[in-house]
Amino acid sequence: MVSQGACIICLSPALQKCSGCQNVHYCSKEHQKQDWKQHKFQCTPARVKEDEKLGRYLEATRDIKAGDILLKEKPLITGPTQVTPPVCLGCYKLLEEGKTVTCELCGWPFCSQDCTARKEHEPECHYTEKRGEKVNITTFGAPHPNYQCITVLRCLYQRDHDEKLWAKLQALQSHCDDRRDTDKWNNDKKMVAEFIWNFFKLEGVFSEEEIMKCCGILQINGHEVPLLEPEYVALFDRISMVEHNCRANCNKSFTSNGDIILVAGVNIPSGSHISVCYTDPMWGTEARRHHLADSKFFECSCERCSDVTELGTMYSAIKCKKKNCKGYLLPETFILPILHKTKNPNPENRNLDNKFWKCETCKDSVSDAIIQQLLQDIGRELSIMPKEDPEACERFIGHCGSYLHPSHFYMTDVSMALAQMIGQEVEQGLAMVTDDRLLLKTQLCRKITDLLEILAPAETRLRGTLLFEMHAAIAETGRRQSLIDGPMTLLGYVSESRRILSEAARLLRHEPPELPEGRLSRQAKINLLQMDDLIKSLSAALPSPL
Repeated sequence: MVSQGACIICLSPALQKCSGCQNVHYCSKEHQKQDWKQHKFQCTPARVKEDEKLGRYLEATRDIKAGDILLKEKPLITGPTQVTPPVCLGCYKLLEEGKTVTCELCGWPFCSQDCTARKEHEPECHYTEKRGEKVNITTFGAPHPNYQCITVLRCLYQRDHDEKLWAKLQALQSHCDDRRDTDKWNNDKKMVAEFIWNFFKLEGVFSEEEIMKCCGILQINGHEVPLLEPEYVALFDRISMVEHNCRANCNKSFTSNGDIILVAGVNIPSGSHISVCYTDPMWGTEARRHHLADSKFFECSCERCSDVTELGTMYSAIKCKKKNCKGYLLPETFILPILHKTKNPNPENRNLDNKFWKCETCKDSVSDAIIQQLLQDIGRELSIMPKEDPEACERFIGHCGSYLHPSHFYMTDVSMALAQMIGQEVEQGLAMVTDDRLLLKTQLCRKITDLLEILAPAETRLRGTLLFEMHAAIAETGRRQSLIDGPMTLLGYVSESRRILSEAARLLRHEPPELPEGRLSRQAKINLLQMDDLIKSLSAALPSPL
């Protein structure tokens, strides 16, 4: 049954809904066209819902296809990261000594005169002018303390200059009670709040509560925008309502001008919660949960975290060392209260339950302390491993394979690096790689993309990158095989390579050209055209059927 609502323009009864978001009713096409100039900025196939546990969240209002853009949003506030070398406060490019211009009003350095007039710069310019003394930045290329407060100051400025924007910022979660008296809180109080009071002479203008709340808003809701090196920070409105899930159904990316886009990574049925992963989905469960508890102040209990096998992948499993046993060790559960080291340093506060990892085959058990020591030792080995060295990766895999499940997160991390390195270590690329290593590259790419489809299907950047690598390896394999079996053998390999490349291009199509994935997307389009020409010529050369 079609639900009746009120036309957003005239309030008369209306049955027609916006097909994009399913949220707004119209009595006629004319009123829909009339409203579109305003509605297009809010039109998204998701509605805002709220409950006690999640707070505000987004729910799909219709079936959404993988690859669809759910929303595109301009930032509320942008600014440099808290720890950064001097950057242009207009465009956030890294500044170099001798290549800057200064704002005539306040003295802050910029990359160009045009950037000094950018609206983003108004807050710090305003307070520096009122301070009565210009800023003088003389050191470049290393973190500078004057920049730690800039983005917080830009938030505070809105209180007296943009009431609507200030209200949107204040509606964002800050977790002040959870953050209070942590190391991060105390550092922010000293390096941000006290700096704002003393350097800008704003004590009495902004209270500790207001400053620390803005610090929290940035910590909890800030998005690092990777379009430049170093990255800068942005706050968004609607995207902040998207909840976390370690096996999310969406991913975020950015346009070239810094807008955020939310893209469906899988098909999303109507009524589903919209989610992204707030942490690195390629970390193990313990690391993901600790990071979320320490930085976002909640303990994840999603489907993936709740399953010690991580959806059957054994992503955190350790090999059982009992003689003749081929099983793997896992704890009974990872869902335990996490000790916040920065607030509760007393070891007596630790939860002592579930301190054993058990083998599912022989039922032997090993203490958590032994497992953690093993993981620390392997982590140290990984940290000192030579970078960009395929042979070192293979040695690591060979050595640690006697302790870890083949799909363990450490094994996967190194396998992923190795898969991308093979062919890049020589000038001629894959053409100079041995047959064995070419096969290894193909196998690793296939294994990890299959693993990603289970653990993190919305992680399209990584899947697209690996599929691009795999298409190249299969095409090279076909070239070599055609030298043995004749040119017609090549057609099957090229067709398979093209199919994989087409999927890579689909997964990477929303990535901006400033990012490596965006450049791969552009290259994929070029390669597809070339492969189409090759397939056409190979097909034309086939003998005609009798």
